[in-house]
Amino acid sequence: MEHTNLTLEDDKNLIDNILDNVDMRYIILFLYIIRNDLFKDLTNDNLIESFERILVLDDIYKSNVVNFWDEEFIEIYIDLGLIKNIRSLREFKQKDNDFIIKLGEETITIENDIISVPDDTLFLIVNKKFKFLTRRNFNLALTRLKGVRCEKSNLIHSLIKEIGEHDYTLSDDFYYILDQYGNIYQAIKIEITIEGFYQKYKEIQEKITRHIKIVEPALNLKLVIKKINNAIEENKDIIQYLKDEKVELSEKFNFEKIDKNDDIFTQWNSQLLSMLKCRFQIEQINNKLIDLKKYYSGKNKKYGYLEFIEKVSFNQDGLVNHIQNSLIELRKELVKINEQISKITEKELKLLNLDYERLVLMSSDE
Repeated sequence: MEHTNLTLEDDKNLIDNILDNVDMRYIILFLYIIRNDLFKDLTNDNLIESFERILVLDDIYKSNVVNFWDEEFIEIYIDLGLIKNIRSLREFKQKDNDFIIKLGEETITIENDIISVPDDTLFLIVNKKFKFLTRRNFNLALTRLKGVRCEKSNLIHSLIKEIGEHDYTLSDDFYYILDQYGNIYQAIKIEITIEGFYQKYKEIQEKITRHIKIVEPALNLKLVIKKINNAIEENKDIIQYLKDEKVELSEKFNFEKIDKNDDIFTQWNSQLLSMLKCRFQIEQINNKLIDLKKYYSGKNKKYGYLEFIEKVSFNQDGLVNHIQNSLIELRKELVKINEQISKITEKELKLLNLDYERLVLMSSDE
């Protein structure tokens, strides 16, 4: 039979390649979630009618939304970022009934049983969850998804379809292929959780970097960081190890003339070593996050994304439990590191470093 539509039998490799590309993956998956989880694949006429009754209102109050939409719909709608002035269902519930809901100038529409999502709206939905997606890469991914060459024939598969000039919908054949694999919303929520955890890691990692820069910028150089980590792993004196490795450091690290019992030196040295060890510890967290991401992404990924969806949907091999337990443990570690690095502010650290530099100058004069 002539190959005309996208099928799992003929296009499995093509689909895997599309879903391996993070820019294209999230466009596809969020279009699926909008159709499947939000609008129940257009199988519920009452849901569609209630949605459209809200859209025609000039001013939308919380009471309108509560009267027409059920809680599950509201929760997913908020989670996708489609209500601009509400961040969570909990926040929504705390608002008064006369609170005005803002949906934005453009939003999802339904016409002739086709769900259309404006490109700006779709980008904001994806970017809210995955900050690394740039608008340029998003636009390039949209263009590619509108026409992908089949690997079995000369056919061009439209994985998404453009409605009008700036609205998009997921093709039926791709939707029903994805629908075979289970709970896609759950799979992407796991990704979002890991990505959110990574963003928190980055915030703390950048805070540590700023703190260390105040004391000695050279300690943030990649080669120097590697040597510092070696010293920590081998349980050696970090500064002496750097000197032995011929790392060029400023005069403040010539401890020979410093009274090591001086309170300023003790506090300064203690803060510095604490920051260096915190950086080492947080990099171990990053390595563990990378290992978790390998279940679905990257060059060394363990599963294709379709298989990842399947394993998550049915918790095969206890994968969901493993990821959740790992994140719980990593969160405990991250909280400890943040508490440690937050014991002193940047302002306090600058003052301490100035006091120490004065001590160095005074000791040199003597």
